Amino acid sequence: MGQIKALFFDVDSTLYTHRVHDLPASTKDLLIKAKKKGYKVGFATSRCRYETKHLPSFFREYPFDVKIYDGGSLIIEDDKIVQKFGIDSPAVEKLIAYCHKEKIPVRYSTYDKDCLAESCDASVFDKFFKLYLNYPLVKAYEQEEVFNMLAYPDKVYQVEQLKQLMQDCYIVEHSANVLEFTAKACDKGTAVAYICEKWGISLDDIVCFGDGANDVGMLTEAGLGIAMGNGNEKAKQAADRVCAHIDEDGLYNICEELKII
Repeated sequence: MGQIKALFFDVDSTLYTHRVHDLPASTKDLLIKAKKKGYKVGFATSRCRYETKHLPSFFREYPFDVKIYDGGSLIIEDDKIVQKFGIDSPAVEKLIAYCHKEKIPVRYSTYDKDCLAESCDASVFDKFFKLYLNYPLVKAYEQEEVFNMLAYPDKVYQVEQLKQLMQDCYIVEHSANVLEFTAKACDKGTAVAYICEKWGISLDDIVCFGDGANDVGMLTEAGLGIAMGNGNEKAKQAADRVCAHIDEDGLYNICEELKII
C-alpha cells in the first residue's frame, strides 16, 4: 500500500443502505471529508444510469471524479464517456432467445434505458422496485448497444446452460438465481485500472470498498481492498480487510481507523 490518492466505492450495500434508501449520515460525512483531503473519489456499480435516477440527492449531486456503471462496462468522467464495452449483439440475442424458451426473466441495459426483454411475473418488478425505486421498461431488444444483462434462472440446469451459452462473456454469479453478464474482458476491476492509468495513479495507491461478488475484481486490484461486514463471502475473501456492517458506520469507522480521513 502506497500513499492513498483515490477511493472507489461500490454503491448498493456499501454506500447506500436499502434499509432506509439513503446513505448513512456517517458515509456522507466520510465522502465530504475525502474530498477535503484531496482524494479522487469514484463509484463503481452494476446499476445502469437509469437505475441511479432515484438515488438520494446527496449522491446525485456529489462531485464524483468518475462514475463507473454496468459492472465496469461504462465509464463516465466529466459527463463524458471515456470508455465503454458493449456485449456483442449476437450474444445479446442468444441470451434473450434462451431465456424466452425457458421462460426466464432477462434484463438488459443501454446507455439511457433499463429494459426487460419481455413482460414477466410481477414479483420480478417488485424486486427491482425494492432495490432501485423504479421499474425496468418492457421493451424488445432492437440492436441497441447493451452494456449489462441479468438473468434470473430458477433451475440448476438453467444456470449451467446459461454459463455454457454465454462463456464468451464475463459472468458474475450473485446467487443461485441471479447471473450478471458483461463483455468478456470487463468488470469493475478493469474499469478501475483503466481510470487509474488515465489519471497516472498506481493501483497500489488506491482503496476500493465493496460488498458483492461483482466487487471481487476491484477489491483484488486495489492496494487496499475493504469488504463490508454485510457483504458476501466472495467479497470478504478477496479483501484485505473487512469493516463493520453498513448500518453500523462500517465505512466511516474503518477509514478513521486507517487514518484515511
